[in-house]
Amino acid sequence: MKNPVDDALGAVRAYAKENGMELNGRILTGLSGGADSVTLLLILLKLGAEPVCVHVNHMIRGADADADEQFCRDLCSGLGVEFHACRVDVPELSKKLKKGVEETARDERRRIFKEALTGYGCRAVAVAHNANDRAETLLFNLARGTGPRGLGSIRPVREEDGVVYLRPLLCLIRAQIDSFLAACGQTHVTDKTNADTDYTRNYIRAEVLPRFERINPSYLSNINKAAMLCAEADDFITVCAEEYLFRADAMTADSLSSLHPAVFKKTFSLQYGRACGEALSDAHLRLISAFIPQAENGQRLSFPSGVDLICENGAFRFLQRSEPLVYSIPIENEGEYAIPGRNSVIFAEYVGSAKPLHAYKNFYKLVKRIKISSDIIKNGVFVRNRRDSDFVVSGGMTHTVKKILSDRKVPSSLRGDYPVVCDRGGILFVPPFYVRDGVRGDEAVYLTYCEFEKRRQYERT
Repeated sequence: MKNPVDDALGAVRAYAKENGMELNGRILTGLSGGADSVTLLLILLKLGAEPVCVHVNHMIRGADADADEQFCRDLCSGLGVEFHACRVDVPELSKKLKKGVEETARDERRRIFKEALTGYGCRAVAVAHNANDRAETLLFNLARGTGPRGLGSIRPVREEDGVVYLRPLLCLIRAQIDSFLAACGQTHVTDKTNADTDYTRNYIRAEVLPRFERINPSYLSNINKAAMLCAEADDFITVCAEEYLFRADAMTADSLSSLHPAVFKKTFSLQYGRACGEALSDAHLRLISAFIPQAENGQRLSFPSGVDLICENGAFRFLQRSEPLVYSIPIENEGEYAIPGRNSVIFAEYVGSAKPLHAYKNFYKLVKRIKISSDIIKNGVFVRNRRDSDFVVSGGMTHTVKKILSDRKVPSSLRGDYPVVCDRGGILFVPPFYVRDGVRGDEAVYLTYCEFEKRRQYERT
């Protein structure tokens, strides 16, 4: 007769090795007191790990939740395991944030785990999802609408927001967990809300999944295999998208047109997630596919997250939407004047004491020096962000700043707060392109406009 304890330990040990999980050392362990998390705790101990248990009391079930917390405290005390309890009023917080209770509870657990991970000197978080959970999640995602990533369901190892989550029990079905606990003589608590089929996941567990047994008694194993295959396919597509992003200097329409549709979608999903931390829907991806071939320079595709997909000089990128920075900085004396929000500065220097031009060129990627009358400085010079009505008279012709920036292919995302140098008579310098006619005089001052790749503190020598 098989031993349920040895069977579970053997399965978890093999699964952990197969998926690169190191179940040793200090591991932060989520402990609710339910059958799954208690099994996880016992298995980690039997495999030689040093679990540090964290229990999150969501304050949803009143006295029952308090009893669960006490059960976990007593269990850890009896096992000699480090234990920490955290309380969060999830119902109140969900109202304040205008989010669902389940979503709020999940987000709070993740926040607590992240804070506890470094605070308690652990390298990863172990949570107790099992094979049933993985099957339920696949069906839940399928019903809502999803692709390979969602069909991949719960992953055995996953990094989220800098935290590595381990799920070593994904190889065990719920019946194996029950047998393991019975063989160990270990009790656990039961969350009464698990029987409430008003919750979608509970409905899938109680009403939907059992019907698959009529089709095939091995349905749980097969659904989990399907999830694994979808996860592998999604991982491959992700690698292809990452390789494209690594090789391509920019996401151009031509280079994007050569991608397989799945890689195309994954490329934009990755970039969008990095821009705002949210996921792209299939409807959004269809909009992007239609936008790319016909987009003109400066055109944008806006998303509810406050992010825009912008076409700049034939290349596409996501950009956080924001109001142009408004500033006005007087240039009154010699010195350095940093331009807000930009990797650029202006140096004001009298001609006789000016630093040689080559010294700036050796340090900055772009340098433009103009010579103006000191009388102009005395009458008031300032640098400000450009305005729609701005123009400069240079070479006997009037040039609008808007057209200057467009003709010189300045990315549209950088035009709103583009710097212009002005006096009381209007714009005298659109760096580094145009200087107003008639600004030179006998006693002269240099204004040196400099740009650099990354913001660094300039030190005069």
